[in-house]
Amino acid sequence: MKAPHPITLCLVLLLLVLPAQRGHCQTVVPAAVGNQSSTLDTAALSLPDTTWDYRVLKSLQSGRSEGWNRHWLTVSNTFVLAPFTSVGFAVGGLCTNNDPLRSNQLYADAFEFLGAYTLCMGVTMGMKAAFRRPRPWVAYEGDLLCLQPVRSASFPSGHTSTLFVTATSLTLMYPRWYVAVPAYLWAGSVAFSRLYVGAHYPTDVLAGALIGTGCAFLAHAVRVRICKEHPELYPPSAVLLPLSFSF
Repeated sequence: MKAPHPITLCLVLLLLVLPAQRGHCQTVVPAAVGNQSSTLDTAALSLPDTTWDYRVLKSLQSGRSEGWNRHWLTVSNTFVLAPFTSVGFAVGGLCTNNDPLRSNQLYADAFEFLGAYTLCMGVTMGMKAAFRRPRPWVAYEGDLLCLQPVRSASFPSGHTSTLFVTATSLTLMYPRWYVAVPAYLWAGSVAFSRLYVGAHYPTDVLAGALIGTGCAFLAHAVRVRICKEHPELYPPSAVLLPLSFSF
């Protein structure tokens, strides 16, 4: 039996995530009427939130400390380095002009990553606009606190999709453990940091990871198809150059 394509798996998992985020709603306490305001028990108007999204964030929030807060905020902000991966490949191509084959491969790497990254950001921003899920600290105002408040929509996590499209692209282009391990450690750390700082729900982060991974596979599939006619655009099986430019 033929194994399912990775993109198919990503789409199936994403469809499983969507109902969870759609089911989230903020409890609204109705205003008291007339003389009942003095005796109204607001706690009785709503049931405790038992969704796993909420429980995970509440648990992480209870374990915060000043040192860990600084650490995970710093990790979260490293997502700005991801787009420079494409720049690193392009610079590598310029530095290897004396080797036309290697130079062409690095330029192709740059275009592959740029295509994957652009598609990833388009899908992420489109889904944010479509679902418009409120951030946890907005939906649970006064209960869940965010260390890095952001006003944009919560679903999916842009930080996470950015890092997973980067990690997956690097791993597909250079399938070696010394590329994959640090790349996915970085991606996983940023994904966790978004939960720790209270900026996203777990389902936001999971969806971001699936989007980034799927976009990287799609861009790589396009390149492989092109390389059937232009094999000089496919990179050698093991190099350290992309790793040095990306981190």
